[in-house]
Amino acid sequence: MEYRIFGAGRQPHDQFVPDLQAFCELDDVQREALAAWFESTSDFDAYTPELPPGILASTLLPAQFRKTATVIGSLLNAWHQRSLQIVDIERDLLLLGLSPEHIQLVSGFLQRLAPIRERIWRDGREGDAQVYGLPTLDDVNIFWDARAVFGGPSYYYFGADANETTYKQCLGLTCMAVLELMVSDAGGLKQRIAIQMNETVFSTFLRAINRADDQLGSLKAFIEPLSVAPKSAKG
Repeated sequence: MEYRIFGAGRQPHDQFVPDLQAFCELDDVQREALAAWFESTSDFDAYTPELPPGILASTLLPAQFRKTATVIGSLLNAWHQRSLQIVDIERDLLLLGLSPEHIQLVSGFLQRLAPIRERIWRDGREGDAQVYGLPTLDDVNIFWDARAVFGGPSYYYFGADANETTYKQCLGLTCMAVLELMVSDAGGLKQRIAIQMNETVFSTFLRAINRADDQLGSLKAFIEPLSVAPKSAKG
């Protein structure tokens, strides 16, 4: 069976239909909050760490918002990308087992959001471009270690050093920053990278981050006419 919303030879993932059913189970007020988010936001990523204010003010649970926003967004994206008609989507929803009432519910919601379907497609293409090529940062942690300084190393290479006793002396503590990076590539391969810095190097690192942020502001102003979809505060 071929679905037009997924493309030739492709099938829905396991959560697609359950997520559609979850959308149909929302009440009118919850669906209105979801529609308002779609219409007001410029960043259609439903999995950002912080929920949009409009969603926080609604009765939508975080899991409800994320899975229903994602499945509706995928339909809007397919509608534009594959140059579909709304009847094509309704046909596929019927093949997926949705009831006529639920099909009309989803169809009406999509038609309300039809004016933004190209924006959603553009946002998705930009997201893909930001993932492919090199590993992407998933998480970062910085923590401080008060490290002991001893009068000698715990190992020795030469027998003559075996009798040295200063290695037992704890001379004090020094501060070391540990930077942990969790990265993954487009294929899902995850890596952990950890480096350490003393206070001087950490200060240099912070200065470089601040200067890079200044450069980002200049770059964004320069390329504004070519931006895929300018980002603004999430709604």
